[in-house]
Amino acid sequence: MKKQVIAYVHSHWDREWYREFEEFRLRLIEVFDKVLNMLENGELPCFYFDGQTAALEDYLEIRNEKLPLIKKLIKEKKLRIGPFYCSSDSFLVSGKCLKKNLELGLKYSHKMGETDFIGYIADSFGHSEGIIELLKTFNIDKAMLWRGLGDLNADLNWNGIKVTNLIQGYFQDFLSLDSSVEKKAELLKKYLDKISLKSSDYILLPIGADHLAVPNGLEKDIKKLNKIYKDYKITIATPFEYFNKITSRQKVKGEFLENNLNFILPGVYSSRIPTKQANAKSQWLLTEIAEPLAEIGNKYFGTKDYKSELEYAYKTLIKNHAHDSIYGCSTDKVNDEVMMRFEKVNSVSNGIIKRVIRDISTPNGKLAVINLGNYKYSGIVRLITDKKLNMPKFKTIKGFTDEKLYNINEIPITEDYTTLNEYLIDVKDLPKMSLTQITEKNLCTDKNLKFGKNFIENKYIKLEIKNKTISVTDKMTGDTYNNFIEITDFADIGDSYNFGPLKGDYPIKAKLKSVKLKTSNNVMLCLELIYKIDIPAKSNKKGRSKKVLKHTLKLNAILYNQSKYLEFKADWTNKSKDHILKIGFNLNEKIYTTINEDLFTVQKRCFNPDFDIYKHIPAQRGKEIKPNTSPMQRFMSTQNFTLITKGLNEYEIIKNSVNLTLLRSTGIISNPQNPTRGTPAGPPIETPQLQCLGKQSDEFIIAFTNKIDKIYELTYEFYNPCIALFTNKVLKLV
Repeated sequence: MKKQVIAYVHSHWDREWYREFEEFRLRLIEVFDKVLNMLENGELPCFYFDGQTAALEDYLEIRNEKLPLIKKLIKEKKLRIGPFYCSSDSFLVSGKCLKKNLELGLKYSHKMGETDFIGYIADSFGHSEGIIELLKTFNIDKAMLWRGLGDLNADLNWNGIKVTNLIQGYFQDFLSLDSSVEKKAELLKKYLDKISLKSSDYILLPIGADHLAVPNGLEKDIKKLNKIYKDYKITIATPFEYFNKITSRQKVKGEFLENNLNFILPGVYSSRIPTKQANAKSQWLLTEIAEPLAEIGNKYFGTKDYKSELEYAYKTLIKNHAHDSIYGCSTDKVNDEVMMRFEKVNSVSNGIIKRVIRDISTPNGKLAVINLGNYKYSGIVRLITDKKLNMPKFKTIKGFTDEKLYNINEIPITEDYTTLNEYLIDVKDLPKMSLTQITEKNLCTDKNLKFGKNFIENKYIKLEIKNKTISVTDKMTGDTYNNFIEITDFADIGDSYNFGPLKGDYPIKAKLKSVKLKTSNNVMLCLELIYKIDIPAKSNKKGRSKKVLKHTLKLNAILYNQSKYLEFKADWTNKSKDHILKIGFNLNEKIYTTINEDLFTVQKRCFNPDFDIYKHIPAQRGKEIKPNTSPMQRFMSTQNFTLITKGLNEYEIIKNSVNLTLLRSTGIISNPQNPTRGTPAGPPIETPQLQCLGKQSDEFIIAFTNKIDKIYELTYEFYNPCIALFTNKVLKLV
């Protein structure tokens, strides 16, 4: 008896990747014009539009006259769209943004007439367990996945969601080849045989690939294939028909990051780190400041409704979350556009924030602070104003006041360009989600800071320089970590997708050259640590160059009066190519497990602390060596040690050390000779900006706790959910 093959016709659409968005859109118009003609003329029974609506929106922006036809085809279930707005990653993008991604995609899909959905995530590089909870929130009970699932069956039950594992991936272009139908049958049968081993009596077959048009004469070819095959009968349908046929599923749980059968390309978590940092900033500003502030202002103070402006900002941000865009594995021109979108998002977010503040401020009002966080807040609030307050100034700057910039009845002129004062206000115990008038009881008067030539401390943490090494003490437990910080550099002959270790390479360690107390007041201490490191100018498979370039890294260690964490800001100029720079935190025991922030909760991960990737290279053909690195959203924690970052998403476990990647410098999308990946992952296009030459800046904190709720509270405190203003209004939501 022949196995039934349900073939769905699709084209996987990257909005931008090895070509720029507008170029790909021109191709999209050609490809989708052909799809619509084939659907309308009966040459194709149905088409699955890649599980995302942004491509359809991009198409209709040019071909708006096709809207009635598209709605008709969707109503007839010949064209299936949604549910996501963009095909996103789930480890670099926050839960709130991924939820908004799905909301926007569903809103658009419903407007177009689509009613049934599959969580189609065909090309993301692994899958967060949080995806399941997200789909359930929107009553989506089906998903299709590839990459990261390892040796699992085709038909799965993933925490209550019906999942189809695309055993051989979404990429199947045999029927597009310019060859005889007999040759196509031969190639396709090998593909079907592999899927069949993991499937029931029904097999799901994708027909399509990246940016590929539907093959000419497809139905005729399939009729011929059905005559040739003794074991298979192919029918063109949609994945919905396949899901309706499956009755038995293998139960699975957890996240999917296995790479024994297909690549998960983990180097993308550290490619183009400045892009990840820009994403962290934009996500926080939009989701945690602008949107909640706008909602509070509208609901409680009658300010303008900014829903349309916020949706525009979200759409702009989520376009950057298309997986190839956020991964940093695209051309330099694509990344330039990505960075410009982040600037647009920030402009809209800041503009909304300033306007809401304008509308809830009071002339000659009192100093007040809005805490938009989910936790009670104690710590620093920054305020820039032309007013003179009875408290120490942090610094002065030149500029226009917000009163001038955001008054629509005035235009700021040269005479309005004035001196502004920046204050650091040390507040305490501000209720969560509140607007509080600042009085003496809200100001911290405790003097917890102590310092000397080589140390800074408060009542929670002490950092001290001993024999040109850093020692940190958790004063709550008395635990001391000697030689706590090490900065090291290695060659990286890989690409945007995978770190490429150099055989026989050794670490180059930065040396601490000087220590200087830069800031000391009742609110904040800053100890400037100057490191020197000589990094070879470039590297390749033959080795690192003999020419070395001198690098100076300024690491500011910052301690606030009330903070339970130690903040670090690293500033330096990268001059070298083909290398990776890490900062390591040496703990007292070997590390076997960590927890890290996931989409909506935390995920436990296991490590072999003695794993050495250099002993496993080069990779065999078709195989990918999995490093001891791991993705995180904002934080990871182990052994009562917690690391929280702003856009540094990759950490590595080596023996007793947590290594945070500060920079990964490469210069090609896909290196065919990458030692950790046995076959290419994309085109070998040179991308000079991937080298990340020039000024670099990194921000992160360390704290000593393993309590999840406390870690989230520290994360909010580090990112800072507070806004200072002058008003006579008060508000307490909880």
